[in-house]
Formats: sequence, structure tokens, C-alpha cells
Amino acid sequence: MTFTLRWGIIATGGISTKFAEDLFIDPATRESDVAHKIAAVGSRSVASAQKFIDRLQSNPSPNQWGEVGWNAWGLEHGVLDGAKAYGSYDEVFADANVDAVYIGTPHTFHHANAKAALLAGKHVLCEKPFTFDLEELDELIKIAKEKNLFLMEAVWTRFHPIAYALQDLLKSGRLGKIKRMSADFSMNFEPDTRPDSNRMVDPEQGGGSLLDQGPYPSVWAMLALHQHPDNTDSDPRVVASYQKVYERSGVDAASTWVVSWKDFADATLVTDMTASGFNDACAVITCEEADVALAYPPWRPERFTIVPHASFEPGSIKERETNEFPATKAGGGMHYEADEVARCIRDGKTESERMPLAESRITQRWLDDVRKAGGTVLKDRKSTVGQ
Repeated sequence: MTFTLRWGIIATGGISTKFAEDLFIDPATRESDVAHKIAAVGSRSVASAQKFIDRLQSNPSPNQWGEVGWNAWGLEHGVLDGAKAYGSYDEVFADANVDAVYIGTPHTFHHANAKAALLAGKHVLCEKPFTFDLEELDELIKIAKEKNLFLMEAVWTRFHPIAYALQDLLKSGRLGKIKRMSADFSMNFEPDTRPDSNRMVDPEQGGGSLLDQGPYPSVWAMLALHQHPDNTDSDPRVVASYQKVYERSGVDAASTWVVSWKDFADATLVTDMTASGFNDACAVITCEEADVALAYPPWRPERFTIVPHASFEPGSIKERETNEFPATKAGGGMHYEADEVARCIRDGKTESERMPLAESRITQRWLDDVRKAGGTVLKDRKSTVGQ
């Protein structure tokens, strides 16, 4: 019998919309052994939550990924049957029909929202960055362990086919030893055209490029370097960083940091909300025999290319080779992480082996180190631990 996880979704913005839409996709498109149901939606008003549900149920327009008829399978199979609209998050947390809560609120609210859900006895999938700082994350981990609840950061990219394929290539030895890598999430959000309340501009929402974009170059560094069998450093640290301040609101316009894995390799990671990303390579991994270039965008790449070294450089690989790995046959690819949560909860696990809490702590510390060494208005912001 297929295990069905009953979700409560809090916040009704763009990221929650994408996540909810992907729960409607037929599990057979990704050979999944689990299914999903939306039991409750929480917003700042009942009307807003109901509007979210109504759109999922009846909107004939394309979904966030441009697909028409995206909700047909889900409606036929009861993904939204009986879903309740609530005008507060606490009501979602108190709903006995909710097994797990998806948190899609702004970064600076993640800790408080996840804490309330855990204290109410719910499993939690929380959007990235997990929390504002490491102290907040450690409090959530402590609560989850005390209550024997599942907790995971929603780094959906880790579960895409290309992520596994890239790791298999790097671990195969075909490219020789890894020397270094770079990963870049630049995207021109045109912040000057956005209101002060926009999440990329507003410090109260954790605005700027570091917290919003930083998890994506970080995930490729973690997959390519940290999880590589040649790595023996369990605690890689930031050894250098720089932040460019967006003067209008004092958040960072761009951030660059270097992480070092002792006796292995270094990664240079970049975020920028004022410039477009390079379409052919959001990440480049330099190896002995050839390089690997991962195509843009870093959150959902579907292609990587093995690139030979220059003719006057050493390297056994002489022909360029491009490999395609579609994220999914339908939907946007957020259902992979939802499936992981369902399997873990079904199997009684409190964390994911693919997205372990220890690795979330590592990347959270990187963001802390870069922020605290920079000159933005968020440099000395206090956590909400204990509140």
C-alpha cells in the first residue's frame, strides 16, 4: 500500500505555490513509491489561504513551470480533498490531519515558524536558508531530536537526477583528482525597480543576495567536494570573504567567499542580485584530466559538459562531452524533496541521509561567517533563539 504524507503548507507566496503544484504530479513520472496530500494551508487570512486552495483546484492556466493541465492527476486522486484554509499558522500546526509542515515564509521567520511546528508535534520541511543563523538552527535540531521528529532543509536541488549523475562522474575517477571549483548564483533582480518591502531588498526579511541565493552555490560545493570520498575534512571553513553593500537598504548586493577542505580542495562561491549569471556555467569543477561545467541555473540545471583542458595543458580527455539530465518529466522538480520527506517519515527516520542536518549546519555557518565579516545592516542582527 502506498504511503501518503499529509502536508500543511504555511505561507502562500511563490515558493509555496511551486511546492504545492508539484504535489499534484503523478508519482509515476518519477517512479516514486510515496504520494502526497495537502491537508491544510495557512496564511494571514482565511481568504488568502482559500484563494491559494481555489487556484490549485480549478485554475486552468499554466503552472509556475509553464505546464497546462498540471493539476489533473492530483485532483483525480484526491490530493486536495478536504484541504482546510486557515487564517493563522498555529491552526495548521494544531490540525490533527497534518503530518508534516512545509515552511515557505521569509528567511527571518523560518526559526519561529519551524519551532512552533515542532513544538506542536509536526515533522518539518523548511525552505532554505534553514534559519537566519546557526544558533537558531541548533535550537530547532535540539527540539526535533527531543520530540523524535523529522526535520530537513528544503534544498530541492540535491534530489534532482543531475546531482546524482555529477557525483557519480566525480567519484568514478575518470576525471582524476579534483583540484578546485567555483560556483556562482548571479541573477539580475533589478533591485532598484523593486519596492522597499521586496524580499530581496528588505533587511527585515533577510534581504540581499547572500541568504536568498547563497544556498545554491553552496549545495554544489557540498555535493562535489564535501561528499567526495577523497575528502576527509568534516568541518570546512570560510577562509576569505567579501560583501558589496546595496546602499539603498544596507543588505548585500553581492557576496564572494572561499571555503577550504583541508588536504583536498577549495571552492570559490559567489552570489549577486545585480548581474545576470553565465548561461553556460554556473559551476566549474577543475579536475586533473578535464573540467566539468554545470549549466545555468544553479537551482535546476539539466546539463553538464566535460570540457578538455587546453591543448598545451595535461589531461587525458580530448573530446568535449555534454550530458543531459532533465529535472523531471512533469512539474518543476520540488516533488523529489517531498518524496524524500515522505519516505523518511514512513521509515521512522528523523533526518535525511541525502540532506543531513550536519551538512545544513556547515552551510549555515558559512553564511554566518560571511555575513558577520561583511558590512551590511544584517552583520550584527540577533537571532530569535529563546523567543
